[in-house]
Amino acid sequence: MAVILVFSSPGETLLRGRPVPVTVGNTQRVATLIGQRLNLKPQAITPQVPYPRTYAALLARARQEQADQALPALEPLAPALLADPVWFLGYPVWFGDLPRPVVSLLDRAHPKVVLPFATHEGSGFGQSLTTLHQRVPTAQIYPGLPIRGSRVDRAACAVDHWLQQYSTSSLIKKEID
Repeated sequence: MAVILVFSSPGETLLRGRPVPVTVGNTQRVATLIGQRLNLKPQAITPQVPYPRTYAALLARARQEQADQALPALEPLAPALLADPVWFLGYPVWFGDLPRPVVSLLDRAHPKVVLPFATHEGSGFGQSLTTLHQRVPTAQIYPGLPIRGSRVDRAACAVDHWLQQYSTSSLIKKEID
């Protein structure tokens, strides 16, 4: 089996250099596409203290957490989800790295296989894959899917191509099926 774990922020997001309101975060939208293809319901990585909905305030908090190397407290996830060996792990790239709530999760759970997907506005994965390898050094981390947040409306084809390589991979196929 597999699980889709996603950290995403509704509120304002950057689109063509300007903050615009969204009801569903870009990373959540990609997770929903993946979930539709795999017949899995994405599970939210939710901080106990929600992030601000305005872009400027969210950036200020995220920047401070990054500087402090904070590990925000998270709402509990079912132990069975965390024990699943295969994680499709989604997150926005913040300041070129993993958001601190994702780091919090990785500090308490240790998947065997990670298939990362991320939204960004030009940085690709940034340093997030390096951080991912550092946080779960025993996990097999497969090539991920970076999606520019402003192009998430056109991500279905990229998601399909990315997932197709894993539908035939004997290394993880047995875990996903």
